[in-house]
Amino acid sequence: AAVSKQEDAAALVDALKTKQYAAFAASAGGDKLFHVQVGPFSDIKDAEGARGQLVKDGYNPILKK
Repeated sequence: AAVSKQEDAAALVDALKTKQYAAFAASAGGDKLFHVQVGPFSDIKDAEGARGQLVKDGYNPILKK
């Protein structure tokens, strides 16, 4: 997710961590948004597995390499 408020990013990170995801928020240089990410993963299969679980939990994840 990419949100404009740090509080919204923190709330999403907390919700994901409650579900045992390794979530974190970061601000990327030029866009002034807070990006919430899950990972990192050691290989693509682990990332795809987490993506599938996120979909089951009602999220709409994007796999980023």
